Amino acid sequence: MKLFYREYGQAGPTIVILHGLYGASDNWVSIARQLEKDYHIYILDQRNHGQSPHSDIHDFDSMADDLLEFFNDKNIDKAHVMGHSMGGKTAMRFALSNADRINKLVILDIAPKSYASFSNYAQITNNHQLIIESLLEINLEGVSSRQAIDKQLATKLPDTGLRQFLLKNIERKKDGSYHWRLNLQIIKKQLEQIMDGFSHLSPENNRVKLASIFIRGEKSGYVMDEDTLIMRKYFKDAELVTIPKAGHWLHAEQPELLIKTLAYFLLD
Repeated sequence: MKLFYREYGQAGPTIVILHGLYGASDNWVSIARQLEKDYHIYILDQRNHGQSPHSDIHDFDSMADDLLEFFNDKNIDKAHVMGHSMGGKTAMRFALSNADRINKLVILDIAPKSYASFSNYAQITNNHQLIIESLLEINLEGVSSRQAIDKQLATKLPDTGLRQFLLKNIERKKDGSYHWRLNLQIIKKQLEQIMDGFSHLSPENNRVKLASIFIRGEKSGYVMDEDTLIMRKYFKDAELVTIPKAGHWLHAEQPELLIKTLAYFLLD
């Protein structure tokens, strides 16, 4: 699949950035602009998100294949690969099959484990089932403003910051009507796979030696201290770093600290 991308900078090593669930490349523009002086950066829209094509298939094998196709299309021999949340799992799956195409691997606030149980994705992390159902229930017919959509969504999702993030996926057509850029039906259908993606992989047969850093938000529940064990079963040299006063969207909440952490790791 040919993915939509944004490109920043021309000099220095290449960095490929992958967004998370409900995200898009435009979520990462401010980070890219802070890095573009020293790096050549590509930010991708993953399938069923942003301006990339929709597909009935949404699993990490396919998304890793999309990334490999992008590398080949752009004649990228090797690059740093950075992924947040769902994008982090795409990056990890790509790395397990294509470690020779990666200089350094950066994973943001996700671990190579399943988040598919109720206790994980409804209590420790976001309740993605509720989010998807809430978005699908929104009636976009006759809606005249984003504020009206937000008002509908607020009855199910009271967190203003979460709603503002989700509403970035609303696009206005030429005729004035609104539609979701997300492929909501397929994301709902494939949600369990998106929340997992690693349970069927044996670490014994899928372990790579690759400079890898896992960066988590201090206030996020996605990555626990004990997750370093599973990280190192897949990525022998993985290290875990915590960004203080940040939640799951650490790149939006603590961008300066993230940039400093990246500079330390990528230049090491």
